[in-house]
Amino acid sequence: MIKSQNLSAYNEVVKGFQKECIQNNISITSIYDLNGKMKMGQKVARKIRKKKPDIVLSIGVLATTVVKEKIKDIPIVFCMVINHERFKLSGPNITGISTEIAIEDQFNGYQSILGQLKNIGVIYDPSKTGIIIKNAEIKMKHLGISLAKYEVTSSRKISEALENLIGKIDALWLLPDSTVVTRKSFDLIKSSTIENKVPLLCTSDVFVKAGALAAVSSDYNYVGSQAAGLAAKILELPALSSLGIVNPDYFKLSINTDTAEELGLEVKLVLEDPKINIYP
Repeated sequence: MIKSQNLSAYNEVVKGFQKECIQNNISITSIYDLNGKMKMGQKVARKIRKKKPDIVLSIGVLATTVVKEKIKDIPIVFCMVINHERFKLSGPNITGISTEIAIEDQFNGYQSILGQLKNIGVIYDPSKTGIIIKNAEIKMKHLGISLAKYEVTSSRKISEALENLIGKIDALWLLPDSTVVTRKSFDLIKSSTIENKVPLLCTSDVFVKAGALAAVSSDYNYVGSQAAGLAAKILELPALSSLGIVNPDYFKLSINTDTAEELGLEVKLVLEDPKINIYP
């Protein structure tokens, strides 16, 4: 296993992977932490090539990009790479788990709180999340949801985007887009949506803790378990092969009850579901 840095989310993946590996009779020989350093990644890649394990798990962008570039003859399973499409993570030895929950699952989760949604707004940078938007539009059309898009190439355009979208949408969908989501811009997005009674829907519970209404996101421990399951399948294959990139099998719904109250939403029945994470 190789993780980009020591983050609690990554450590949850490690725990899930370790537990499932035991059940699949897979032995873990080494766990490397790159501490966010590219030079460390190159050093670790050399060690991995020398040891020649049967499979490598990479967690996070740095670890994954390093092993993709440096390891060609060992199967790789990657996870926790946001917007993985940007990094062209494909090849005969590369299998991965997307950080994005399937669109259908996301909006089923959101609609369990809000009821039927017809018009969803999204602010995005085409160079960062354009592929996600393209795929989402197709899926949302089948769900009967219209996607109101506003393109930006700078976080300075967020105020303008909000002015154009609010009043036309049932909710605002916040993607993991580094142009759109900065510390300053998130505060503006959160205050504007609450002020205008527009639910803010996210793909990480980090934003729910910070005041967004809801998120449908990965359960990191289950991501580790799923990665171990993919590893077991790959190890049974007769030749070096990829299983492609799959969506997470399991996801969680998180709600901020303070924000729900500010929006005037009644979520009492939803809160009775023990599978839902409640904040604050």
